[in-house]
Parts: sequence; C-alpha cells; structure tokens
Amino acid sequence: MVLAQNCIFEVCKKNDEAMILREHIQKILEAGAQAPSGSNSQPWKFEVRGNEITVVAIPERDHPVLNFRYRGTWIAHGALIENISIAAHEFGYNANVKLFPEAANPNVTARIKLEKKETKGDTLFRAIALRTTNRKPYSLLPLSENERKELFRVGKERETPGVAAVFIDDSQKIKELGKAASVNEVVMFENQALHRLLFEEIVWTKKEEERRGKGLLFKTMELKPPAAVIKMLGKWPLMRILNIFGVARAIAKDNIKMYSSAPLVCAIFCGDGDADFVNAGRLMERIWLRATAIGLSSHLMTGVLFMWQRIASGEVEWFSGEHVKLIQGAYQMTATTVGVDNQNIALLFRIGKAEEPSARSFKKPPEIFFK
Repeated sequence: MVLAQNCIFEVCKKNDEAMILREHIQKILEAGAQAPSGSNSQPWKFEVRGNEITVVAIPERDHPVLNFRYRGTWIAHGALIENISIAAHEFGYNANVKLFPEAANPNVTARIKLEKKETKGDTLFRAIALRTTNRKPYSLLPLSENERKELFRVGKERETPGVAAVFIDDSQKIKELGKAASVNEVVMFENQALHRLLFEEIVWTKKEEERRGKGLLFKTMELKPPAAVIKMLGKWPLMRILNIFGVARAIAKDNIKMYSSAPLVCAIFCGDGDADFVNAGRLMERIWLRATAIGLSSHLMTGVLFMWQRIASGEVEWFSGEHVKLIQGAYQMTATTVGVDNQNIALLFRIGKAEEPSARSFKKPPEIFFK
C-alpha cells in the first residue's frame, strides 16, 4: 500500500512538474515573440515536446524583396531566440540552442532544450516588453560615458565568430550613414512594384492591425503629413506624376535629417551563412534591449542593406539601372563609413534619447503546438 502511494505521489509530482514547465514555456515563448521583425511580420511558430522547443520559420510572411535569401527572417529569428534565452534564464532554465538542426528542413531555425538551473533572473528580461521601434528624431547630445560603456560591453557579450558590432559616434559619419540610408525612400517611391508592396504593408488603424495580426502601423512611422495625404501617395498613377517633380527625392532628403538625428549608430556585420544572420539578429536584440533598459531608443535602417545583397548576388530584375547604381553607391558609402570589408553589413540602427513613440506595434499571441 505504501509502495502504491509512493508511486502515485511520484506520478503526480512528475505531472505537476510537466504542468509548471508547460506554463513556463508558454510565458517564455510569449516573451520571445516580442522580437522585432520586418513590417512586424512575426514569421514564426513553435512546436513543443517536453522541455524541447522547435522554432519554425514562416518566411513567406516577410517582404519578398527585402527578405533576400530569407535573411530578414533569420535576423528576426535571432532576436526571437535571444529573447527566449533571456526569458528562460528569468524562469530558471538554461536554453541550449542548436541552429538549423534538420538539413532536410531548412525552415526549422532552431531546436532549444530547456534545462533547470539553480538561479533565476536576467537583468534584460523586463526590457523585452518595453523594447520598441522609435522613428522620432533623437537628441544629438552625446551619450554619457556609462551609457556608452553599457552598450559597448553588451556588444561584445553575444559576438560569435564572424559576427560583430561597430559603434559610430562621429557626427559627420552619422550624417553620411543617414544619407546612404535615405536611398531606401528613393527606390521605394520610384519603383512601382516596391511602392505597391510598401503600401500593402501599411496598416492605418490599431483595429486593422489587430485584425491582420501584422503590418506596419501608420502611427509608428512618425510621418508629418496626415494619413489622408499618405494614402494619396499610395496611388501609383499620382505618385508617378509627382516623381516627375522629384517628390520621392524630396521625401528621401527630408528623411536624411531623421536618420542622422542620433549620437550613436550601431552597425552589425556577419558572414554569408544563414546561421550568421541568425547570430547577427541575436547580437542586435541584446544591444537593443540594453539600450532600452538604460532609457534609450533605437531605430533600424536596413532597406538599402537588403537591396544591395540582392543586387550583389546578380538578382537585379527588381531594380532599374539607375536604382542599381544608387543602391551600390549607398552601400559602398555605408561600408566605407563603418570600416567593414569583405563581410555583409547585416544591420544598421541608430541609438539615442527621444520622446516616447506615438504608437507601438501589436504582437499577436505566438502559435504554439504542444505535442
């Protein structure tokens, strides 16, 4: 009788542990899914078996041009995995990550095994829910020495072979980077296909955003003209006429001020493999979370970088000859300014102090399949 009771007790104990682990996994993945992604596409789902999480990519949700070789998706998954790792530590687990574990299924980005550890807590966990994109102008005042040390230190913590961060604080160099980044607007507003894709990604209200579960919320774009004016620019026949008078170039020129309004810019460069871009995303997220934790804002400026990667591979059919030259020149200016040779500049983002953003993107609950 005692033996039977002990057996029942052990079964109940194991069931309780399984329930606790499942509850923790739910919370860990909810935190993970707060990661940034292109146009808030959230290109992921999860399969869970016991203490093992399989991260599955859904790259078709992402931008078909900027998501060259799914690199935008891999960067987003890197940020996701970094969040998962931080959240796991918060709940008392080590997260052992294996990237691309199935050669036959490249959309399985990672398999993450959770293992109990003695201590709980992670200093960056609270920043996950606070992190957001802020496209407002930033103060040009230099960051404090402590703020710089925090960012530079965390920039070294997540480096892996072939992936590293460079910080630019020279105001003239930041202006050059802003000028290069603004080529994105020239191409987006002068290229009919990219113009259409851009306006398909914009969602105009919070209600529409929650219904679609993804998209670029208009208020987060921090544009000066009202929505009605921007909607008119979404009509290609009108945009084409306006471009005769240089409207796309004027938009880009105005955006140089915004892209340049920061005391610090971070560039992350990496190798050419899929895992390199995942690790670049992990490094980006860790720096972004540290910036958030110390009260700073961040804003990615990646359009030109992804356009260039497609052009550099020989896939130029999306672009006119003039735009190819513009993109190549902008990328070369960026590479020269940040001092990167023979590696991909995967990410570029500005960091600084700013007012609160006008809105934050909606994050839908993660798709989790418990097996």
